[in-house]
Amino acid sequence: MHTVWSDGSASIQEMAEAAANRGYSFMAVTDHAKGLKIAGGIDEVQLRRQEDEIGEVNAAMSERGFRVLRSIELNLSPDGAGDMDARALRKLDLVLGCFHSALRRKEDQTERYLAALRNTSVHVLGHPRGRIYNFRPGLTADWSRVFALAARLDKAVEVDCYPDRQDLNVELLRIAKGEGCRISIGTDSHGASQLAFMDFGIAAIVSAGIAKERVLNFLSADEIVEWSKSGRG
Repeated sequence: MHTVWSDGSASIQEMAEAAANRGYSFMAVTDHAKGLKIAGGIDEVQLRRQEDEIGEVNAAMSERGFRVLRSIELNLSPDGAGDMDARALRKLDLVLGCFHSALRRKEDQTERYLAALRNTSVHVLGHPRGRIYNFRPGLTADWSRVFALAARLDKAVEVDCYPDRQDLNVELLRIAKGEGCRISIGTDSHGASQLAFMDFGIAAIVSAGIAKERVLNFLSADEIVEWSKSGRG
């Protein structure tokens, strides 16, 4: 196992050391983008400063063979548009796209997901349903169509390992497997102790019979970056 996506309040250095101690060779920092100020979303200027900080951490961790990828959790509108300048996103190694609004709609949301996947800035569709246990059930869609488009565009869909989310679940992962799309496992960690949530994601993909060759986390950092570059429009 190589990596973990981290959306956290802990320092990058702290998260990197904790991830390296778990045997990972890289991780991605995925702070919220500016549209989610209530969750500490960062703008383009802050993103540039974070790049400098990541560079310092990578220099300090190089002897351990560990690397931090530059990433972000892009906030998507219901029509699939992101809340950051696409030029700033092109400098990143990886972009997660996530919905954070209109998450209680009961009607079919397939077109929303297809639009998000067609956004050329997005590599991974994060916590797709927006599910939170005992709070909201999440959105519904024709998941076969969604996963089929992800496969055709060579994009990934995420298993969010946070205990209250566990989104995608095993049932949907089996549909994703049938359509042949890539899978990404993210812990949604906000602190080093939460990296252990990775176990939930691993259990889900094993239960669904997902081959590790289809899981981004089993690629190397260089392979992740090469894949993300190939998917940019």
